[in-house]
Formats: sequence, structure tokens, C-alpha cells
Amino acid sequence: MQNNENVKQINAFAMRNGIVLGLFGILSLVVFKWSFSVPFCSTLFGVMLLCSPILATYQTIRFRQSIAGEVSEFGFMRGFLHALFTGFYASVWVALFTFVYLQYFDHGSIFAAYGHSLDTPEMKTYLQQSGMNAQLSQLTGRSGVQGLVEAMQSLGATTYASLSLYSSMIFGPVIAAVIGLITRK
Repeated sequence: MQNNENVKQINAFAMRNGIVLGLFGILSLVVFKWSFSVPFCSTLFGVMLLCSPILATYQTIRFRQSIAGEVSEFGFMRGFLHALFTGFYASVWVALFTFVYLQYFDHGSIFAAYGHSLDTPEMKTYLQQSGMNAQLSQLTGRSGVQGLVEAMQSLGATTYASLSLYSSMIFGPVIAAVIGLITRK
């Protein structure tokens, strides 16, 4: 009975913290969209991506502090479950935002911006020198960048939304294990 209450408590905190982490993830996606036209946003997106686990760690530490009066020991499993649940709830919010945005608002503009960023003279030179241009032409049936953009647009909003959930399932347990080790007391 005690373990069931612990999981309920962890889940309740993780739901609230998942909203915060999810909003941070949504903000990072907005920055990602702007990264195609504003170069600084590309760096900012990378920093935000790296800060997501730091924010999850901070939220787990805050959870540990808020229940400190109730429990004398905050073990690995509490930190692990809190971080895992928080990440999963955040990924649900990010997936929902991704789906709604791509399905109803974007109309392919993010893929067009990506294609445009690959079509710049600097990027064309880089793709040519690295040999990626030949691979891209081979993969897209000689259509090059335009073929890549068309392929990305054809996948649909559901595919991109589900990537958030899949990533959470694949990387979440590893990140949560590290956070569980860091936050145990």
C-alpha cells in the first residue's frame, strides 16, 4: 500500500513538472523554426536542447525538497520515476503541439525553410565537399534538396508528433537513471 501511495505522489508531481518541461520543449521548437532564418536561434536551440535534462534534474531536486518532511530518504527509484514520468508527460505536450502546429498552421513552411537553408551557396559547397550532395541525390532519385523537402512534407504531422514520444521512450530511461543517481539522498 505504501509503494502505491509513493507512485501516486511521484506521478502527481511529475504531471505538473511535465507541463513546465513540455512548455520549455515547445519553446525550443519555436526557436528551432526561427533557426532557419535567424542564425543565433540555431545556437540557442542547441543550448535549449542540452538544458532540458538540467531542467528535469532541477525539477526532481525541487520534488525531493518538497517531500523532505514526509520521507527521510530519497532513493534512486523516486528520482528515477519522477524524472521518467516528467519526461514522458513533457513529450506528450510537445507531441500535441507538434501535431496541431504541423497539421493546422504550418502548411509546409518549416520544411520549405529547411530546404531554403540547404540551398544557400555555403551549404551547397559544404554538401558538395562532404559528399553528402551525391548521397542526397541518390536517396531522392536525383531530386536533391527539393526531393528531400518533398519527402519530409509527405510524412505527415502524426509522424513528427510521434517522434517526441518515441524519443522519450528511448532516451528517457537513460536520462532518468542519471537524474535518479544525481538526486538520491
